[in-house]
Amino acid sequence: MRRISLTLILLLAACCAGKAQKQDWLPVTQQDWNTKEVPGDPGAAAIQLYYAEDINDPNNSRFVYHRVKVLNEKALQPTGPADVEILVPPDCSVSDLKARTLHPDGSIVEFTGKPFQKVVVKGLGFKFVAKTFTFPEATVGSILEYKYVLNTPANTIFLISEWDIQHDLFTVQESLTMKPYLQGLQGFMRGYQVSAVSTNLPKDVKFERKAGGWELHARNLQAFPKEPYMPPENFYKPQVRFFYINYQPDSDDRYWHDLGKALYDESERFIGSRGEVKQAALEAVGGEATPEGKLRKLYTRAQQIRNLTFERERTEQELKKEELKPNENAADVVIHGYGSHNEISRLFVAMAHAAGFDATLLEASNRKQGFFTKSLLSRSQVESEIVAVNLNGRAIYLDPGTKFCPFGLLPWQQTSTQALKLDKKGSELVLVPSATQDKAMMQRVANVNLSDDGTLKGEVAIQYTGSEALERRLDALKTDEAGAKKMLEDELKQSLPPGAVVKLSQAQGWEGRDEPLSATFSVDVPSYASLAGKRLLVPAFLFQTRQISTFKQSERRFPVYFPFAFAELDKVAINIPGGYTAESVPEQQEAGLPYAKYQIRSQIKASQLITERNLLLNGVFFPLERYPELRGFFSKVQVGDELQAVMQGGSTHAQN
Repeated sequence: MRRISLTLILLLAACCAGKAQKQDWLPVTQQDWNTKEVPGDPGAAAIQLYYAEDINDPNNSRFVYHRVKVLNEKALQPTGPADVEILVPPDCSVSDLKARTLHPDGSIVEFTGKPFQKVVVKGLGFKFVAKTFTFPEATVGSILEYKYVLNTPANTIFLISEWDIQHDLFTVQESLTMKPYLQGLQGFMRGYQVSAVSTNLPKDVKFERKAGGWELHARNLQAFPKEPYMPPENFYKPQVRFFYINYQPDSDDRYWHDLGKALYDESERFIGSRGEVKQAALEAVGGEATPEGKLRKLYTRAQQIRNLTFERERTEQELKKEELKPNENAADVVIHGYGSHNEISRLFVAMAHAAGFDATLLEASNRKQGFFTKSLLSRSQVESEIVAVNLNGRAIYLDPGTKFCPFGLLPWQQTSTQALKLDKKGSELVLVPSATQDKAMMQRVANVNLSDDGTLKGEVAIQYTGSEALERRLDALKTDEAGAKKMLEDELKQSLPPGAVVKLSQAQGWEGRDEPLSATFSVDVPSYASLAGKRLLVPAFLFQTRQISTFKQSERRFPVYFPFAFAELDKVAINIPGGYTAESVPEQQEAGLPYAKYQIRSQIKASQLITERNLLLNGVFFPLERYPELRGFFSKVQVGDELQAVMQGGSTHAQN
């Protein structure tokens, strides 16, 4: 469930804290017990017998009911349906959570524990947590059901909400209702309307308006077929989305034009033209003469502001102790020395204006959450502010409000997507350009020793630049030092053969911006090479292709979608054990497409097997018609990465 909130004060005092709906357990039918498999998929682990969802905005609540039957042992494995994760949006809470396991003999085991809470998503100014628990005594044949109420604060409504129509499991029966808020709301001075937009609904699934709200009832819904490296699921899932708008515009273009004008007026009041900002810009620029040099120094000054968006969540006591004051304008950001993501972006624009640059704010969409939908008339689609600057006649895009973001780079979520360009003459939707593969590079260098029993030990050094570095730096902010260390170790371990042991020796550049993030590891890979009589078969390339799981199937349902274009530059030096000489070394392999290039070359130098490998991909979205050629390219990558060198000779121990 993806919902974005905007706090609005309700005009009617009667609409305060909503009370949870009282929903009893539904009777279990004989048909439920008789269900043994999923239609058309006899090997499926579980089936969802019933799903209900009731969105009740007047009560500030959302009631959810799941009933699932365990069909085989796979459902009882970790992350299966017996392990429940309830996603809780920012400022929301879960109440009336009840869960139970029903057995065919009529016995019932109630869940009496306390759900565990963990952070699952954290981003610009928001944090999603999950309530997790495991069903007690679940076995094959059991029916697992749970229900809960998701509550929003009494002074908050969600301007966008949606029905979850298709799920990870085949669903036998589904019942969905939505009751909108119909009273006055502050912030909608000209009144408002509630609209519903459906996408990807099956032909036999309809929703209808009833009693001032909406209802949808469906049966036998197929499980949603997820694929690796696919675009955001909500772009393809059947959905009905509800949203509040303050008036009905003549057209979609008119809505975005008017919204942009309102946002421009509001941002200009914040940006202003104040002496403190001009002085900050003057001091930042110093004696720099070139326009780009000046702009870089202004960018650095903006990034020096304490960024509250990327700090851990504080308790009320901590906030009170720090005495953080709100920023009313760009001068306040300078004076206070802190600000949110968007406040820092606006300060940068203010300083750029003071230094004579043509700088414009853009309200960017986030393609990690979903593709921008022009017909979905909601401010919440464009909430992250980036900046476009005219530098020497060309537009460059910057994100000073994202911590650690290098000059000239945007977080990948804000690239190749729509943004609302704010302008006093009339705002418009523009496409933010994508970044090329040189803006996201990973360079790996391995210097390892091969024992005559096939064990590989040594050191791996990795350097991340651009988006590769930014993503890891931002991920590290969500955890502590030990968590960041484990993150890097786990990532490298996944790219090595099974059984590898990885230990981070050092990491440098966590707090950097334009410089690389670098890490050094010790690695131990048992049975890396295999013995065949007097020969030792040695994989020439140490690392495994990250994207290969995407191309296992001959056909796909959905396009291939990478977060960003990337480049992998690798060098692996394997010291051959004494007594062995090279019998054969893999020949050079190459593959290419207009947007991708692969090359791998191995050679023997002074008792070392040295392999150099480059993989470049310059694109993010590949439609289905390109899947065959892209699959063919990565098949060649896999073949080249898995080639072996043959060493002959060896010690007596190796031959036994």
